[in-house]
Amino acid sequence: MLGWNIQSDQGGAVAILVAISAVVLLSFAALVVDIGYGVVVKNQLHDIADAASLAGTRQLGRIYTALPSYAAQQTYVLTAGDRAAIEAEVQDIANKNTAGGISITIDTADIKIGQWDLKKRTLTVTDNQPDAVEVTARRDGTANGPIATFLAGLMGINTLSVTSTSTRNGGPEAPTAALTGISEVGPGEIDVPVGIADQWFKNKEAFCDQNIQFYPTNSETGCAGWTAFDLSPANANTLSKDILQEMPPFGNYQAPGATAGVTQFEFIGGNVASALPDLKALYEANRRPDASSPTGWAWETLVIVYQSTSCSNPSGAVTIVGFSSVTIYNVLAPPDGQLIEGKVKCDVYEEARGGGAEFGTKGSIPGLVR
Repeated sequence: MLGWNIQSDQGGAVAILVAISAVVLLSFAALVVDIGYGVVVKNQLHDIADAASLAGTRQLGRIYTALPSYAAQQTYVLTAGDRAAIEAEVQDIANKNTAGGISITIDTADIKIGQWDLKKRTLTVTDNQPDAVEVTARRDGTANGPIATFLAGLMGINTLSVTSTSTRNGGPEAPTAALTGISEVGPGEIDVPVGIADQWFKNKEAFCDQNIQFYPTNSETGCAGWTAFDLSPANANTLSKDILQEMPPFGNYQAPGATAGVTQFEFIGGNVASALPDLKALYEANRRPDASSPTGWAWETLVIVYQSTSCSNPSGAVTIVGFSSVTIYNVLAPPDGQLIEGKVKCDVYEEARGGGAEFGTKGSIPGLVR
């Protein structure tokens, strides 16, 4: 009888262990199934927020390019109507997509419009010259409702709240798209063989809207250089005879396309004053009447921005890091001077793809920045 009692007691203990193990196993199953499903929904929400932020920022780009002038872009303040148009684009994209089996609506408080700081990776919410849209997509008590669990109800957890935010450097980040520097240009889009050093833009508060000078060299006022693009040899003769005298309307030469951070062009070095008469002739052939110009004429063009650690005249193969819009009012050639009179535009928006550097002309087609 003693042995039977021992066996009976052992059987009861095994039953208890099996029951406890079953609960533990079911709990792990709940974690695996429901947390895994939550991750899937989170990824879906993140994709929706990415697409929605791009759509909202694309609308912001359209707003900028529809403004009547560079001055209007520089003083733009987001209006209630423009905000509504941006929010409508965000909602339209979100509504066309599902997360956890339902169409998503974005809470208006989760659509933030402001200025993006590329270096700090932060968005400052502001109506003054905004260039970015941040979107958070949710399935929680705020919007769209939390997702229902499959097995976690066994532990009293019937729903899970999920958002599209992620964590970076210990802090939350929401999907954000921004209007950034032009990342590439096609063949023929650069129509003047002049580049500006990226060093110049580091003090853009002082030098935006200023002239382009090649001399005096190695100074902030002379932070520019001549390029022969991909032609060789890169010298004054090639610059004048093969490029300046052959660009439209004089000839059929087209500058090659370029991609910021990838393409290298050959620079000539020195101020090359002998090329200025040919540049003056090219300017006069392309200029148009402009009542706002101090000379009554203007040539709207695009120049390259090259990588440099100084403002000395560049020489040899140099990497192109961006592009800048320029309005040229006049070209002074010897004996009258050595100067491209005009306005280098900062933070102007053009119909082009972004994704480039934080300086120069910005594209109205946005890219994701986080």
